Amino acid sequence: MYVLLALLAVQQPAPPSASPVSDTAHVVIVATTDVHGRVLGWDYVRDAPAPGGLSRAATMVEALRAQYPEQVVLVDAGDLIEGNLFAAYFAERDSQRPHPVVDALNAMQYDAATPGNHEFDFGPAVLARATGDATYHYVSANVFRGASDTLAYPPYVVVTRAGVKIGITGLTTPGVMVWDRSELGGRIRVRPIAEAAPLALRRLDLAGADLKVVLVHSGLNEPSSYDTAGVGAENAALGLASIPLPAPRPDLVIVGHSHKEMRDYVVNGVHFVQPRNFALSLAVVHVSLAKETTGYRVVAMRSELIPLATVAELPRFVRRFTAAHERARAWGAMPLGSAGPGFSARYGRAEDTPLLDFINEVQRRRAGADVSAAADFDLGAGLPEGEVRERDVSGIYPYENTLRAVRISGDQLKTYLEQAARYFRTYQPGAPLINDSVAGFNFDVVSGVTYTIDLTQGPGRRIRGLAFRGRAVTAADSFTLALSSYRQSGGGGYTMLRGARVVYDRGESIRDLLADEIRTRRLLTAQGVYSPSWSLGPAEARAALRQAFTPSVVAVPRPDSTLLRVLAINDFHGALEPQVWPWSAGRPVGGAAALKPWLDSLARACFCTSIRLDGGDEMQGTPVSNFNFGRPAIAALNALGVDAAAIGNHEFDWSVDTLRARMAEAHYRFLGANITDSAGTARPDWAEPFTVIERGGVRVAVIGLALPATPETTAPRNVRGLAFGDGARAVRRVLPQARAAGDYVIVVAHVGAFCDGDGAAAPLGPAACHGEIIDVARGLDSGSVDLIVSGHTHSLVNTVVNGIPIVQARSSGAGIAVVDFVRVSGAGGVRREVRARIETPFADRIRLNPALVDALRLSQASVSVITDRPVARFGTELRRTGAEHGLGRLIADAQRNIAKADVALVNNGGIRADVAAGLATYGDLYRVEPFQNRLLRLTVSGKVLKQALEHALSGEGPDAHVAGIVVWYDLGKPAGRRIKRLRLANGKDVDDGRTYTLAVSDFLAAGGSGYTMLVGAPPSEVGVTDVDALIQYLAVLRQPISAPDDPRFYREGGGR
Repeated sequence: MYVLLALLAVQQPAPPSASPVSDTAHVVIVATTDVHGRVLGWDYVRDAPAPGGLSRAATMVEALRAQYPEQVVLVDAGDLIEGNLFAAYFAERDSQRPHPVVDALNAMQYDAATPGNHEFDFGPAVLARATGDATYHYVSANVFRGASDTLAYPPYVVVTRAGVKIGITGLTTPGVMVWDRSELGGRIRVRPIAEAAPLALRRLDLAGADLKVVLVHSGLNEPSSYDTAGVGAENAALGLASIPLPAPRPDLVIVGHSHKEMRDYVVNGVHFVQPRNFALSLAVVHVSLAKETTGYRVVAMRSELIPLATVAELPRFVRRFTAAHERARAWGAMPLGSAGPGFSARYGRAEDTPLLDFINEVQRRRAGADVSAAADFDLGAGLPEGEVRERDVSGIYPYENTLRAVRISGDQLKTYLEQAARYFRTYQPGAPLINDSVAGFNFDVVSGVTYTIDLTQGPGRRIRGLAFRGRAVTAADSFTLALSSYRQSGGGGYTMLRGARVVYDRGESIRDLLADEIRTRRLLTAQGVYSPSWSLGPAEARAALRQAFTPSVVAVPRPDSTLLRVLAINDFHGALEPQVWPWSAGRPVGGAAALKPWLDSLARACFCTSIRLDGGDEMQGTPVSNFNFGRPAIAALNALGVDAAAIGNHEFDWSVDTLRARMAEAHYRFLGANITDSAGTARPDWAEPFTVIERGGVRVAVIGLALPATPETTAPRNVRGLAFGDGARAVRRVLPQARAAGDYVIVVAHVGAFCDGDGAAAPLGPAACHGEIIDVARGLDSGSVDLIVSGHTHSLVNTVVNGIPIVQARSSGAGIAVVDFVRVSGAGGVRREVRARIETPFADRIRLNPALVDALRLSQASVSVITDRPVARFGTELRRTGAEHGLGRLIADAQRNIAKADVALVNNGGIRADVAAGLATYGDLYRVEPFQNRLLRLTVSGKVLKQALEHALSGEGPDAHVAGIVVWYDLGKPAGRRIKRLRLANGKDVDDGRTYTLAVSDFLAAGGSGYTMLVGAPPSEVGVTDVDALIQYLAVLRQPISAPDDPRFYREGGGR
């Protein structure tokens, strides 16, 4: 242990391995979809770095595999080999084997993928070449060879992780049969998803799959963009949750195609998740399973989305694809010619533009057509003034469409234009004009005719003045229309083209035709192609659309200067190891070895003066710290570079003498301006009210506050003779001295709050937060202190009250408050601004401090003979959710049973951790009850028992758990008069005049948590601590243990 202290003084354990317990299992499904060629984080059109990319996903996948060895299954839901210049280059111009995009999945050791509709854009031969290089499994249950019943890919694969059989099948949107019919040439047939899914799921059942996963390249249930007759719905994933029983349904569906993001959507027990397209996020699904006679059964799923935009690329992955990347870049940089000004796509959906006229003219002339239709795909694209390169053409035309022409009537032409005009809403001044249910790339502009779109009219009645060569178009007129293969096949809802005779189709890439035209012309000018053909009306609508498409003009400010950065943690509670939280998507957070590099990195990043503060409750809470009376925690905080800390209530759990010994070991000051003797006249010499930190020429005065309720929230005997006064009054008393001594004044307070909302990224309004520290801020003069660092409530707080920023960063190292004092220069001069956020220090996002890792392992080894001892097996996870939960009932039952008492009472604040399913060790249960309270059996009157239970109900609901008694209560009554009835286990009501035995901790018996009515009740020692009572009780229960589910508190009217 002392080796640990020495190493901590100068400077996360290894990731947990798969559970060795055979009756439970945990697997992690990690998914991507719609990658569209994004192997690296690079934009090949702008030739610049870009967010997302498999190179960033690879970093996170590697971290997840390290955290969950032999438990991760990696899958992709399609649209992989098409979608950017890189993908196009290796499909059409470079036949490298293996195909680099497929090889990227090989490098990441994917397990399975299903083809998306865009996989077929280059034809079956290119797809076969690409998929043939895969070392992972392509699966599909609805893609067939020609007209036969032979599947083009295996319908499923079963992979095994942690003993669990994971069956994976795939389904692809049948829209392939619309958009790529000609490319497929009858060689591929895609059946409707609804027809193929039941058999696919039955196959997984027959294969013995414990967990059934469907990769579906289809949206959830959005409207189809084509006529579904004879084809099937485009977006049919949601139907998988409604497969008629008793046919099997999937457990998990990975959704693709629609380029949306979905964390977890559950219908009929089926979970649906969807990561962002372009590898901008990963979907991570944690699946807990229980062993049964014939396999495993899914008992719980927890899903999360991990953003990848700012994740570092994995270096060796980048090196593997650098050569391919540079070849694609070189092709993209090939010059084609030059262009004059005016070829921006910015306003192509508000007015006629030279860019769309150029595209339409190339299409019309090449096909020999009368008119031509095209769309602006990306309003941020365009041809640059000056040299035009291949990549610029890829920007204005990113898709693999080929040129076609069809013969249509005048009526079809008008209907076509009416369909395009559905992109807009009917004009109403001030109301949005864009119909967000219609994709922008489905708004076509037709050149060769003239017309106006009248937005004062409803859909289907907007086209006015349609004319061809100066003559009004009639329904019976006949035209040839040049257009893309996607549109000709009905894509985008242009069903009026159904049956239109194709008069031109040579399979020519429209993008290549545009590039060839620029080469031929050498200089492309707006004057040479611009021929106005359409307009929007009325003028007010046109102006509003231009405004909507105009990028916001942001004034370039002078650089802001960060003067001071405050980094703060609170309620560390001896959390030397990282923890996985219910909200952390299975990822480890915190731990001393991770916090150290996180804090150092955040301090370096601002290029400014920084200090580090702690909000108290540093030591008590984990076996490795508690068994050594907090020494390892103090050594860790020394290593983290803490400059000052508040004195928390749990700092007194081992007596004032022990606290003073830890203070002597700390390299920083413990502060408590509101701690005095019981008379309130003198301050103990160890309770400093404030300190001054001087760094980089900046002086920061830090005032400390302890929790006023400390006597009720620690062992009262340990703080006998001390008083913990009002916080605001204590701050006001020392503020003049602190303000004179420092450039900044900061209060670090072990006093907390709760907020309604997530203020991690930006502060919430003061009305969203409530609690004692809010009252402290209101009790001070507005803006009289520069910042309050809060603690105690283990919550996320980021708000401003009375002109004072207040932050709190969860607990146990699960958050770091980052507060910047910034000098901002603007039109009104120079002002000071405070910017606050809460960072989550994921342990898998940073290189752990090696010395702390090694030290912690030695520390764990020194106590492992105690903490690793198995004590019980739990059938399910026991979580502290709601006012009354199974874990609390189990603890109360244990205390009543071991103490042989009539009733047991357990305060909720003493239950500090959840219990995972499976084997639980002594260390696991110690984290649940870490305070080593002695169990007592009190003799109390029925009247006192009722008073204690009234106190438990004095808030917004039960704040305790009980055994041996059932309580009926009415929250509509005043506190102290809420109990309607008390019934003992023997069926009798509580009698005020009789005496009863009550099992409680010595903390409650001494009046802790406000149970002053128990003080003086005759005690009997049971001879065990609270955690040992729990362990003794568990030993006599049948394993695996299930928590009691019988309610002990009933709200008036029968509801709990």
